[in-house]
Amino acid sequence: MKQAPFSSPVSGVRLSHLQLCRALAASGTVHEAARLLHRTQPAVTKMLQELEASLGVRLFERGRLGTRPTASGLAFLHRAEVMLNEWGILRDELQAIEKGEAGMLRVGATPIMLLSLLPRAMGRFIERRPGMVVRFREGSIHDLLLALDAGEVDCVVGRFSGELLASEPMRTLRVERLYDESLAIVAGASLPLARRRRQIGWQELADARWVLPPPELVTRQLLSTEFIRGGVTPPRPLMESSSFTTSLALAHELQTLALVPLDAAKLAERHGLVRVLRTPMSSFSAPISIVQRSSSLQGEVYADFLAAVRAAAGQARA
Repeated sequence: MKQAPFSSPVSGVRLSHLQLCRALAASGTVHEAARLLHRTQPAVTKMLQELEASLGVRLFERGRLGTRPTASGLAFLHRAEVMLNEWGILRDELQAIEKGEAGMLRVGATPIMLLSLLPRAMGRFIERRPGMVVRFREGSIHDLLLALDAGEVDCVVGRFSGELLASEPMRTLRVERLYDESLAIVAGASLPLARRRRQIGWQELADARWVLPPPELVTRQLLSTEFIRGGVTPPRPLMESSSFTTSLALAHELQTLALVPLDAAKLAERHGLVRVLRTPMSSFSAPISIVQRSSSLQGEVYADFLAAVRAAAGQARA
């Protein structure tokens, strides 16, 4: 039996209309969109005409060079992408329930969050929601926020600088600050500085070999400010890395200093890879927050997840 297409109650817009607009935007021609959708070119043209008539706006300009979205089309495409991703999430959740699972939650997270905060939170969450599948997506804050905006994840947990929190795109999102993540200077475990019990001065730190974040990152700028306040020129790094895991690995293998989140530093120290140094560094940190779209619906499952994250964040603050 042939299944009827999914229909939206709004103006007769169907799921196939959303898929059509996605294909047109990606391909740039009606012919190529028809091929991608396994439809005839006249059928695709008719579908687009039906959609534009239903909405009362022109979504695509057609010309000799193909099709391109109008201003209204660009707005429609953004929302269509979110709806298609939400539909995919719903499909996956229903399939998970059909397999006897309790559903699915999609969480975007930066690497450090998957090392410390979220594993602690998951212990609490799984107790509350056994059988619930949590799918983590790891990436940079920029990429994860794009995924959140497109409806590919339900929320993002990570480190957000003050500048980012105050930026225009963040004003359309719900942001909850969880705690402030402290940073630490570590040394390869075999370095003489690693065995120093007393505080290490800025000049000794500047004379050492370093693996540092790139200059454009807030963490690098904060550290440079600390050196300047101490009356010392900031060190020129041996290598640069925006990944704390890479920085820790290099500090261990090359016996250098590195600037990393305190949670990661303590974990690496327990494994004997590095030592956390006593330094005159001020207690500077970056806010860890959980962010979601303002239009997101918060069900009981998400509320339980949020409660678990808040509880783990409370431990981190303590």
